[in-house]
Amino acid sequence: MLESLYIENFAIIDTLQIDFSQGMTVITGETGAGKSIIIDAIGQLAGDRTSLDLIKKGKDKAFIEGIFSIDQHMSQLLEEYNIPLDDKLVISKTLQTDGKTMIKMNYKNVTQIILKKIVPFLVDVHSQFETHQLFNPQNHISILDAYIGVSLSQLKKEYADVYHQFMSLKKEYRSLVEEELSDEQLDFYHSQLSEINEIDFDHFNEEELFKERKKLLDFEKNKQHFQQFDSYINDNQGALSLLKSGLSELSYIEDDQVKKIYDQLYDIYYSLNDYCQEIDDIASDHYFDEDYFNELQDQYFTLNKLKRKYGQTIDSILTFKDELTTKINHFNHRDEKLERLKNDIDLYYSKSCTLAHSITELRKRYAMELQNKIMNVLKQLYLPHVQLEFHFEQTELTVNGQDSVIIYVSTNVGQNLKPLQKVASGGELSRIMLSLKTVCNEFNGISTIIFDEADTGVSGKVAESIGRVMKDIANKQQVICITHLAQVASFAKHHLLIEKNVQDDYTVVSVKELSEEESIVEIAKMISGANLSKESIQHAANLKKNNA
Repeated sequence: MLESLYIENFAIIDTLQIDFSQGMTVITGETGAGKSIIIDAIGQLAGDRTSLDLIKKGKDKAFIEGIFSIDQHMSQLLEEYNIPLDDKLVISKTLQTDGKTMIKMNYKNVTQIILKKIVPFLVDVHSQFETHQLFNPQNHISILDAYIGVSLSQLKKEYADVYHQFMSLKKEYRSLVEEELSDEQLDFYHSQLSEINEIDFDHFNEEELFKERKKLLDFEKNKQHFQQFDSYINDNQGALSLLKSGLSELSYIEDDQVKKIYDQLYDIYYSLNDYCQEIDDIASDHYFDEDYFNELQDQYFTLNKLKRKYGQTIDSILTFKDELTTKINHFNHRDEKLERLKNDIDLYYSKSCTLAHSITELRKRYAMELQNKIMNVLKQLYLPHVQLEFHFEQTELTVNGQDSVIIYVSTNVGQNLKPLQKVASGGELSRIMLSLKTVCNEFNGISTIIFDEADTGVSGKVAESIGRVMKDIANKQQVICITHLAQVASFAKHHLLIEKNVQDDYTVVSVKELSEEESIVEIAKMISGANLSKESIQHAANLKKNNA
C-alpha cells in the first residue's frame, strides 16, 4: 500500500507531505485546490509522461517521492530487476527544467521502462480518461485478457512465437515471388560475384598487403638511408673506425680507472659492431621485386574498387557476396524454395489457428464468468436491468489471436444489446468501469486503487451505491478516492482535506486529516455549500453513521 507521498515544487504545490492509511481514504476540497495534482504526482511515480509545465513556476526542478509497503511477490519482482530489497519500496522522481528526469527505486537509479514495469503491480489509478477508454472497442479485449491472467498469457506467448514465424515465412515467400528474376539479372549477379572473387578473401590479409606495399614503395628512400648510415658508421672516418682508434689510444694508459672504463667502452664497441651488422643484414634483405610489386598493386587497386562498389570494409564486401550467392541460389532453385516455403507456411498457419482457437475458447469461458460478476456489481450500482456480454467475432489471424471482442450492453428492459459506446451514458459508463475495476482488481494483486472522480455523472442513491462498492473494495485493498459527492465521502474511514490559500501573494496548498467531527462538517458543506445549517450537519452525521 501507499504509506506516504512527498511533493515539492510540483504544479501549484510548494511542499506537501501526505500520510495514507489502510482502508478507504477520501480526498476532498474546493475545485482547483490541488486534489487532481496529487493524483498527477502519483501518476508520475507510475511512469506517466513528464512535462516542463509540471515544475512550479520559478523553480529549477520538481521532486516527488512515494513510500510503499510491499509483499513477497513484489520483493521477488524487485529482485528480478536488481532493485535493493527492503521492507519498504521508496520511489522518487526528479523533474528538471533542462528536460532531464531522474528516477530512483530504493535510492538506485532506474529507467522509465523499469518504473512502468513495476509500479502497475502496486497502484491502479482509475480516472475519467480511463473510463472514456471504454468507448474504444479495441480496449475491450485487453480488459478480458487482464481478467483471465496467467493461464492466457502463457498460451498467448506460445501463440505469438508460432504466429511470428508464420508471418516471417509469408514475408519471405512474398519477397521471393515479387522479386524480378531474369537471365539478364542472373548474368549481372554472376558478374558481380566474379568481380568480388578476383581477391581470394579466404587467404587474404589486408594489413599484410598494406605493409608489404608500403615497404616496396619506400624501397628507394630506405636504400639511400641504409647507404648513408653505412657511410657514417663503417667508412675510414666513420663512427666505428674512430671509436676503435680512440680505444687504441686509451690502451696505452697504465691507470686502473682508465682500464676499467676502457673495458666497458670496448664492450660497447663490440655491441655496436653487432648492431651495425644486423642493420647491414636487413639492408641486404631489402630488394625490389618488380613482379611482386605489380601483384601487390593489382590487389590494392582491386580492393579499393570493391570497397567503392560493395562496402567500405571487407566484412561489408563479404556480406554482399553472401547476399549475391543467396540470390543466385534462389534463382537456380526458386521453384523448390517456393514449394518448401509454401509447405512451411501451411504448417505454421495450421499451428497458429489451433492455438488461436484455444485462446478463443479460453476467452469465451472466462467471458461468461466475468460478465456475470460485472452484472452482479452493476445491480448493486442501481442498474437492476442491465445485461452485459462480451461479443466475439472471428477475424484474420493477428498477433492477438483471431478474436474481435466488444462489450455489448443493455441497461433497460426490452432494449436490445448494443455496443457499449453507442448506448451507455456518462453515469452508466462510470458504473460499468467501476464494476470492471471491482471484479478484475480482486485477482491482480494490486494493493492500492485510486479513484479520481470516478463518480462523475451520478448523484443520489447511485452515488451512495458507488461509495458502498468502494468501501467493499477497501476491505481487501487500499482505496484512495477523490470526490465531490457527500454520499461517497461518507463511506471513507479516513478523510483528507486539500486547501489552497494565498499568503503574501504566494499560493500555498495544504493537506489536513480531518477528525470525525471535522469530516461531518466538511461533508455538510458538500451537501449545502458554504451556508451550513443544522439540517445539513445532521444529514452529514447520519450519512457517516450509516455508511462509515
